Amino acid sequence: MTVLWSVLGFIVVMGLIVTIHEWGHYQVARWFNIKVTTFSIGFGKSLYEKQGSETTFKIGIIPLGGYVKFVDEREGEVSEADLPRAFNRQSVYKRFAVVAAGPIINLLFAWFVFSVMYLVGVSGPKPIFDHVNPASPLSEAFEKQSLANNQTWSVVSVDGRPVYHWQGVHQQILQGLVDEVKSIDLTLESQKSGGLFLLKDIPLDGLDINQPKQNWLKVLGFKPYQIQLPIVLGDVVPQSAAALAGLKSGDKILRVGSETVTYWPEFVTAVRAKPEQAVEITYERDHAEYVAVVKLGKVQLSSGQSVGQFGASVQVSEAVLKPYMNHVQYGVSEAFLQGFQRSLDLFDMSLVMMQRMFFGNVSLENLSGPLSIANYSGQAIQSGLISFLSLLGLLSLSIGILNLLPIPILDGGHLVYYLIEMVKGSPVSERVMSVGQSIGLALIVGLTFVALFNDVVRISHG
Repeated sequence: MTVLWSVLGFIVVMGLIVTIHEWGHYQVARWFNIKVTTFSIGFGKSLYEKQGSETTFKIGIIPLGGYVKFVDEREGEVSEADLPRAFNRQSVYKRFAVVAAGPIINLLFAWFVFSVMYLVGVSGPKPIFDHVNPASPLSEAFEKQSLANNQTWSVVSVDGRPVYHWQGVHQQILQGLVDEVKSIDLTLESQKSGGLFLLKDIPLDGLDINQPKQNWLKVLGFKPYQIQLPIVLGDVVPQSAAALAGLKSGDKILRVGSETVTYWPEFVTAVRAKPEQAVEITYERDHAEYVAVVKLGKVQLSSGQSVGQFGASVQVSEAVLKPYMNHVQYGVSEAFLQGFQRSLDLFDMSLVMMQRMFFGNVSLENLSGPLSIANYSGQAIQSGLISFLSLLGLLSLSIGILNLLPIPILDGGHLVYYLIEMVKGSPVSERVMSVGQSIGLALIVGLTFVALFNDVVRISHG
């Protein structure tokens, strides 16, 4: 089922982004009366094809991109009637506009998607913590200001920028790492007194941008507040330890062996400590108590440690979650301003990451390929509209930036040729373009193999 969601997610997300990109090329070409013979989403054999008045619209079997084909004397014989509409006969400024339109429409689409996301409203856990990890940067900052690290605090802003969810805190930390800042400033609010406290110069030197699995919040010292969920079972995985013991959704766990458990984290801790052991689980169903002997499964963590596996999730009610969640929603004008700022932040971050990757300051392990995109897309579709919009905007922005890079074979490479033509007054020679195409192709193929290798490593390591 996970694979099906990934395939579906990839087709939907990339289909939308590629369609928008190619539509940009197509529409500007139409404005300039350039004849478009083919508009294709995907490559290879056609799954669907429709003949328009002069353009064939098709969907290819390989969903890894698309193309728009123009009438062009360099690619075949052109009829006398079509010569004025041939791409190669257009002014360099028109050709520049047609090629630039694809990536630019991707950037604008990302802005639109992020704006819709903020218009709908973004929900997430409030950045609340009730404990500071000892011997951490945050612990040292608390000691300097004589703050109590065992009471409940909320993060109000990071480096002066307001945050409403833990995701926002994480985003600002990532921005700091990308910008290579040495420290960040935190504004905290005491949930006990309501007072605001500024903690300056929290060092980031223990964080590594090349380790995406590193828990940056934990390293800094945050211990996010754990919502105390009653142990009422939600989904029970078929053929799991819980299912084989007869446990069902709605059952309330009371004890593991002789140990009384009240909240979900206690239950998880008790189960994880007993891999492949048979344990007595006391539970309540329809106001009566029952005991089931559960033969726990085993799962191995990336650290190599084996822990017990039960095979059921906790039932989460909106009433329990609501006090610990923030829903941030904006009006139309503010949503578009926030969407623009989000696009700008990610644009800047992407360029810096690419630059640092080029000079070897950031590992190529950060590259993601089609398998990772499919995995993220499947997860986003299952997670809901906001997750889907967030990924759609991010990928559209990434495709736009990628295609603007001055690499021959990409749109950005052609734009460089056109800029040279504008300056020197004549086109770049066919020989130079041919060599450039070969270099660009080799570079793209090489990066694709690296990205695919990274995808396989990520999947194999869970």
